[in-house]
Amino acid sequence: MKKFFTSLFLCLGLLLATNSYAMFSKAPAANDPVATNVNPEAKLGIDDLKNMTVKEIEAKIGHELTWKQKLGIKMLKNKAAKAERHPEKPAASGSTLIGLLLGLVLFLIGVLIAYIAFADDRNVIKGAWIGAAVVLVLYLVVL
Repeated sequence: MKKFFTSLFLCLGLLLATNSYAMFSKAPAANDPVATNVNPEAKLGIDDLKNMTVKEIEAKIGHELTWKQKLGIKMLKNKAAKAERHPEKPAASGSTLIGLLLGLVLFLIGVLIAYIAFADDRNVIKGAWIGAAVVLVLYLVVL
C-alpha cells in the first residue's frame, strides 16, 4: 500500500509541477528589443492566422518567434480549424484538469462529486473518469 501512495503522490506532484512551470519561465522584460520591436501595422486576424505560415507571420510582425510561440500558433490554427469544421461543439476549456484531479485523488467518490457538482460540464466528468482509470491502472500495476 505504501508503494501505491508513493506512486500516486509522485504522479500528482509531476502533474502539478508541470503546470507551475509557467510561473518560473522567463517572461520578456519591458526593455527587451524583441518585445518592443513590433511593427505597429502588424495586426493579425483569424483569417491571417488560418492562411499564413509561421514564417509569413514572423515577417509581418517584424521579429522571429520563439519555439513556444510557434507551437502556440500551430495549436491555435488546429483549434480554429476544428471549430470551423464542428461549429456546434464548444471549445474545450481547462476544466478537464479539475475532473482529472478529482478522479486521481478521490477515485470513484471524485467521479460522483463531478457528476453532482459539474452536471452541465461534460469535460469535468470525462476528466474524473480518466483520473479514476489512471488510479485503477496504477493500483493494478503496483499489486
